Amino acid sequence: MSYEAEISRSNPSLVLFMIDQSKSMSYKLPGGDRSKAQEASDAINRQIGEFVLRCTKSDGIRDYFHIGVIGYGFTTGKADSILRGDRVNPISQLASSTLRVEKRQMKVSDGAGGITEVDYDFGVWFDPTASGDTPMCKALGLARDIIKEWMGNHPSSYPPILINITDGQATDGNPADIAEEIMSLNSADGAPLVWNCHLSSNPAVPVSFPAAETELPDDKYAKSLFTISSRLPQQYIGYAREMQINLGDEARAYVFNAQLEQLVQFIDIGTRGPQGQMQ
Repeated sequence: MSYEAEISRSNPSLVLFMIDQSKSMSYKLPGGDRSKAQEASDAINRQIGEFVLRCTKSDGIRDYFHIGVIGYGFTTGKADSILRGDRVNPISQLASSTLRVEKRQMKVSDGAGGITEVDYDFGVWFDPTASGDTPMCKALGLARDIIKEWMGNHPSSYPPILINITDGQATDGNPADIAEEIMSLNSADGAPLVWNCHLSSNPAVPVSFPAAETELPDDKYAKSLFTISSRLPQQYIGYAREMQINLGDEARAYVFNAQLEQLVQFIDIGTRGPQGQMQ
């Protein structure tokens, strides 16, 4: 495991999101007032916007990253891209293809020890939806095919990153074999990294980046997703510790019951590795 390849316009990196859009994603997270579908879609839309900002330079938007979002669920049990354009798109293309830009508010320091709210522009590339079953195996199969093709065309690129946000219950089989196949692919710079964010209805205490199953709640879906999550490279463990997240050397790319702030933080850690190597 090296994960040290530089990222440039001539050698971009792939970040692929998977988002569960099944009916159970319409339920609220324990202690929250919004649905899992809303939390998940906001987190990914926000991260795409962050990619646009980080790739914007004085000469325009540089295509350091190619991004794809696979939605899986629907009444037909399908899995496919939910962005405009191709299944994988250069970040500059996504920058000009939002569905809309919304005015939202965020809390910031007022400089005098208090908090104030300010407006900001929030890009929306897709809307939340929740219906049907959870064909996670089908989605992972599509992700595998996209990643294989990408690695064949970009053999020296930073390893692809796959981030899956789900409530945890696949309805089309056991996802372990396909996830293992993805994690066993290899480029000159290492294997793809599979991250899983589990938005469970189980009211157990949230868990971030566990190193062993014993750290998980009594939840069979938590254990299943933990098993198909990559061990974090040391660079990522360092990033997490910089953010005051204490985790062990065997930590896995898995979180259980993240609220939106934690979910965004999870995705940020998941994509900081390659962002630190942009040239």
